[in-house]
Amino acid sequence: MSKKLVFITIVLFAAVFLSACTGGPIRGATWPGLAADDNTAYLADGPFVYAINLSDGREIWRYPEDSDAKLAFFSTPAITPDGHIIIGSSGTFYSLIALDPSDIDPQTNTPAVEWTFEGADDHWVAAPLVVDDRLFGVNADGNLYILDLQDGQSTKQAVETIPVGGRLWSQPITDGERVFITSLDHSVVAVDVNTYETLWHADVEGAVPGSAVLGSDGMLYVGSLASQLVRFDPATGEHSPVLNSDYWIWSTPTAEGDTLYFGDLDGRFYSYSTDTASLNWQPVQPDGPITASPLVQSDNILLATESGTVYALDREGKVLWSQAVGGKIYTTPVSAGGLTLIAPLEADFYLAALDENGRQVWTFTEEN
Repeated sequence: MSKKLVFITIVLFAAVFLSACTGGPIRGATWPGLAADDNTAYLADGPFVYAINLSDGREIWRYPEDSDAKLAFFSTPAITPDGHIIIGSSGTFYSLIALDPSDIDPQTNTPAVEWTFEGADDHWVAAPLVVDDRLFGVNADGNLYILDLQDGQSTKQAVETIPVGGRLWSQPITDGERVFITSLDHSVVAVDVNTYETLWHADVEGAVPGSAVLGSDGMLYVGSLASQLVRFDPATGEHSPVLNSDYWIWSTPTAEGDTLYFGDLDGRFYSYSTDTASLNWQPVQPDGPITASPLVQSDNILLATESGTVYALDREGKVLWSQAVGGKIYTTPVSAGGLTLIAPLEADFYLAALDENGRQVWTFTEEN
């Protein structure tokens, strides 16, 4: 295994073990989780989850008030339709926590806890999926937990617990009929969104650290550490490889029309047509491995590398501009409020906002 893959593996497993071994969560143990709505960015970065004003990069609130040795936050926050922020702990207190940003304690500047779920047996790495009034959350213990968000309970109990197997590190997705789950044990699983019946369980040749994605052709696509893009029939689970990449595919592909964009750990960036079942152009190779998913925007496609650089490409694969942000970028960039948000590791700031031309607008640290 190459040095860069060793580093990535160490970074990921550090999140699982450091809080237990050192007595407290450590910022930078692994890459942070990042989400945003129209006005606010939500950054899960070790001891705290931060809410950050998009207009100026200033902190609005944080959770918890003080660092807690049992809590560590790295998974991407989920934003529910009613405005709650759901965060999962990768610390020794295995909990999902729903925060209410509309109810801020003026003394501590922390949001109220709407509810908690403490029924899992391991770390929360993946963001949960919210479907109507239900939450589908996968835990590193190998289970899918389904919660009723409208039951009025402050301490949630799972409506259903479905064993999936393996280490579950990526957010489930849905096509409205089925929920699709990927696992590090080389499997992809489909669960009926209403009956919770396991419809099929299929194996691929390598671990799947990213989520599946639905193509415009109605098929399900998955990238794996077998260096393959695999196409599934979402109804039956029948599948076959459609593309061999040069190296491991770590991130979730991003779909735009009949095109899937994704990168590999050798630093190549691909544009695959689900219509022609072929590449649109020869892979582009920026300056480092790609673990983050690309961000499709109206004028370009953004990709970020481990080397700390953000690239903007056109639909033909031509580089329009690049910007060295600093640190190492593993977290998928987020677009919100006319800005592109970047959360690097090993930088002297926690979050950076770029304008449409890649120029830095502001950065966020705790001192903000």
